[in-house]
Amino acid sequence: MRPTPTLLDPPFRTRSVYIPSTLVRFHRTTAKGRSMPAPLHDRLQRLAALHNTLATAHAEGRGGLESAEVLQEMGCERKALYRLAEDLRDLGAPLEYTEATHVWRYRHTWNFPMPMVETLQGPVGIRLALDFLLDPTLERDLQGRIAIDPEIKRSASATLPRLTGKFATQMLGPLARALRERRVIQFSYRKPSDPSGKTRQAHPLELFEWDGMPYLQARDPDDHLSPFKRFALSRMDRLEVLEATFKAPPKRQIPSCLGAFCATVFDATIRADTTHAPYVRERQWHPKQKNRELPDGGIEFTLPFGDHGEASRWILGRGPGFKPVAPERLVEAWKKAIRDFAA
Repeated sequence: MRPTPTLLDPPFRTRSVYIPSTLVRFHRTTAKGRSMPAPLHDRLQRLAALHNTLATAHAEGRGGLESAEVLQEMGCERKALYRLAEDLRDLGAPLEYTEATHVWRYRHTWNFPMPMVETLQGPVGIRLALDFLLDPTLERDLQGRIAIDPEIKRSASATLPRLTGKFATQMLGPLARALRERRVIQFSYRKPSDPSGKTRQAHPLELFEWDGMPYLQARDPDDHLSPFKRFALSRMDRLEVLEATFKAPPKRQIPSCLGAFCATVFDATIRADTTHAPYVRERQWHPKQKNRELPDGGIEFTLPFGDHGEASRWILGRGPGFKPVAPERLVEAWKKAIRDFAA
C-alpha cells in the first residue's frame, strides 16, 4: 500500500506512468467509513481554487507558493492537491513543483482551455458597467468571458464621457505580449508637428488614460537625460514586438503624474474659491493629491504634473474659480494662457 504523502513528498513521483484525469477520483468518507466520490461541485471548486491561487500569484509577480499556503487557500488534504495538480497538467497548465523548496508555481500565464462566462453583480458589476459606458468596445471584446447582470441598467448616452482617442485596436494584442514578457517594441510615431513619423524603440511599462486618450508609458533606451516617455496610441503605427527583452526599472523610478508628459515631474499647488471647493473635496484626480482647507472656506490642493503648460491648461479647464499658487513657472504659464485667450 502506498504511504500517505507528506509535505516532503513530491506530488509527481514518476512521469513514466500516465494516469488519465478521467480515472482520478476525489473521495470523502461516510459515517460508516466507506469511501465515495466527492460531489462534482466540490471537485470543480477545488480545481478552480488551485488555478486561481497559482494564476494570481503569477500575475502578482510572486516566485511561487509553498504547499502549506496552497493547502490553506484550497481547504483540502494533500492527496487532493496532488490529484488536482495532475488534472491541471492534463489540461495543459504550465504547473511546476520544486521538490527542494516545496513551491508551486505557473511558469507562464495560462487560462482554462474551456472559458466560462461569469455574470457580475453588485458593486463590481456596476463598476464594470461604467467602464463599458466609457469604452463601448470593451464590452464587445469581453463577450464570451464577462456578462453584466441585466438588472444593472447601462443604456448608452452621447452625453457620457468615453474613450475618445482613435487608435488601431490590432496593437493591443502585441502590446499585451510586450508588457507581459518585457520585450522591446519598435513602432512608427508621428507628432502633430511631424506627420511623416519617426521609427522609435522603447521598453513598454504600462498603459493609462488621459483626457479620453490611451497612452503607453515607456522607457527610451537611447535618451539618457529623459528616458521616460508617454506615447499616444493614436499616433503609433506599425508596431512590432522584438525578440530583445529588458529589465523593468524599480517602481519608484517610474513617473507618476497627470498629463501626457512626464519629463520633469513637479507638484502644482492650486487654489479653489469657496464656491468651487466642494467640487475639489469630492474628487481625487491622483493618488498623491493633497488638500488643505483655507480659513475663508476655500481649499488648496496639490497635484503632480509633468509639464507646466499642460498643467496651466488643465487649471483653465476647471473654470474661473481655480488658479495656480506655485510654482512660479506654472503661475506665469497660466497668466500667459489667459492673455492669449484675451488677445
